[in-house]
Amino acid sequence: MTTSKRKRNPSHTRHGLSLIEVILALAILGVALAIIGEILRQGFISASEARWRSEAQLLCDSKMAEIASGILPLESASMTSIENNPDWEYEVEVSNAEIDGLLRVQVSVQQAAVDTNPLIFRITRFMPDPDYDPTALQE
Repeated sequence: MTTSKRKRNPSHTRHGLSLIEVILALAILGVALAIIGEILRQGFISASEARWRSEAQLLCDSKMAEIASGILPLESASMTSIENNPDWEYEVEVSNAEIDGLLRVQVSVQQAAVDTNPLIFRITRFMPDPDYDPTALQE
């Protein structure tokens, strides 16, 4: 009885990848692509929020400067659309400050078209009351 046994040649090297190695490599690649996609999505969301916050700050500061310079009246105003940027609305609240002769002016700017959780930015500034007469208290 002759049995033929195959002997492995020690100089014989394996060429190629096994199926398990290919599946494992594809799984690692898929997970890496999913993580990179999530990082890109979060970066886009953060960049959009930063752009909106910067725009809100500039608009709010602009409205406060218009009030301080007298272009807009020094009085309270409800939500009003911004003329050159209809995506935003502003509101002005004028109240007496704790110190005589000063008014507390608060300007709020918010996104107009956003129903859930709109971005709101506020600036508060103290300004002299134009109707205050310091001599009236001395008499």
